[in-house]
Amino acid sequence: MSFIFGGVRGREDPELAAGNRRTRLHFARDVNDERALADDRPPAQRNRGWAWLAVATVVLAVLALVGTRGAGDVPLAADCDTPAIAVASSVVAPGAVLRYRLTGADGVDYVATLDGAPVQGDAGSTVSYIPTAAGPALQLRQCLSPTLAIAAPAGDGPHELAMLRVAADGSTEQVAAVIVTVDGVR
Repeated sequence: MSFIFGGVRGREDPELAAGNRRTRLHFARDVNDERALADDRPPAQRNRGWAWLAVATVVLAVLALVGTRGAGDVPLAADCDTPAIAVASSVVAPGAVLRYRLTGADGVDYVATLDGAPVQGDAGSTVSYIPTAAGPALQLRQCLSPTLAIAAPAGDGPHELAMLRVAADGSTEQVAAVIVTVDGVR
């Protein structure tokens, strides 16, 4: 197993060393390498620690990617019959990111509100909002929204995150709600 860890240092075959020296000098004469011809010492052995560093870096990068995959997803099962809303945490710090997810029927406009005011959760480019009288509405794909993110309110105490269904005539009906507590001591 010593070949894995660099072999045995300090022991060297004198015939092999002489042969390597002759070959090195022969190549130096062929390419007119005056520096190699003037300095007859054998080249310094390089430490192979960089290889271990590269392996460790790759392992850490893979672990970082695997560890963050899906970490931001709020667990919520798709339910096309019963609208629901779920949050990543029911207690958040003021101004912190509040992650939530919606489920309900496809093809229906839904508006999310925080304490009665419409909010537009950010999910990158995966969600498109439709302007309605009730606020920005989104339609669910396969009965489930992606994880949406908004800033938690600044005031301490309980806050209601609600899901409103927007009818064709523009009227709204609250179909789901969850209480989120903002705690500044966190």
